[in-house]
Amino acid sequence: MALPKLNDYPQYTMIQPSTGKEIKFRPFLVKEEKVMLLASESQNMQDVLRAVVNTITACCEDLDGDKLTSFDIEYMFVKLRAKSVGETSEVVIKCEGCDHGNPYKIDLGALEMTVPEIEKRVELSKDISVELQWPNFEILQKVVGVDAGTSQSEYIFALIRGAISAVLTEEERIDLKDVSVKEIDEFIESMNTEQFSKIRDVIESIPSLRHDVEFNCEVCGHKNDLVVQGMENFFS
Repeated sequence: MALPKLNDYPQYTMIQPSTGKEIKFRPFLVKEEKVMLLASESQNMQDVLRAVVNTITACCEDLDGDKLTSFDIEYMFVKLRAKSVGETSEVVIKCEGCDHGNPYKIDLGALEMTVPEIEKRVELSKDISVELQWPNFEILQKVVGVDAGTSQSEYIFALIRGAISAVLTEEERIDLKDVSVKEIDEFIESMNTEQFSKIRDVIESIPSLRHDVEFNCEVCGHKNDLVVQGMENFFS
């Protein structure tokens, strides 16, 4: 005799930030929560990121996980968790005055994200331009896989490498999927400061979940007016 089905899963909708497309989803189940827990215990950021993306794609309809941007992953996972575990998350935020950790409840359901228009084509010289894309999960997997000692500049460089989808000359369009990492690095390193800054500005405009926080410290009474940013800061 087959075991009974425990639940009929409710359906919700949310908007995928990078595309504006409406996505249908269900809450995640114990099997998905177990995978995320095991990944978290491994303390391997690649494993954690993969577990989060696998959970998103398992719970959402018609979604290609490899095409999700970093801000898609942040936003969609928080919305998914809100419907799966609870609409609020209690976090601990340090006081700017005395460094004491204050408990603070964040309404996950109210978090929204504004996505700027990406400059898809950037001219580097009179006859050379580059096409840009928001770094997606395929790229992020490579970036988070670098050593923990990687500097901020090396991290930015890795994102820039992944964000350039093609190089355009007067004669041809060169898709960087067909070019080695060594050649891409040599191309980037040949840029002058102004050219590099044009691309770096796009990378640094990648959106992230943000929430304005105001509270008076329970110990010293200092009034704090802070911004909580990044998915990892919205959960205890």
